[in-house]
Amino acid sequence: MNANRIIDMIVRQVMRRLVNKGVDKGFDMASRMGRKPGQEQNAPKDPEAANRIRSDVQQQGQTMKNVQRMTNQMRRFIRF
Repeated sequence: MNANRIIDMIVRQVMRRLVNKGVDKGFDMASRMGRKPGQEQNAPKDPEAANRIRSDVQQQGQTMKNVQRMTNQMRRFIRF
């Protein structure tokens, strides 16, 4: 590999990271437009609803973990 190829490869990686960060920042700024400072996007008004949503998300995560475990076990025994 010559030096020109190595430099091009490094420049491409740096540019890719910079462009990705810029795109992410742009999407973040666009999603925050129209909201008041300090206000979350889909925040529930009462703390009881927030706790219910949090427990629902935890329950869904446990369910997905169990499904993944069962899928891995099935994959061991079934040969395609």
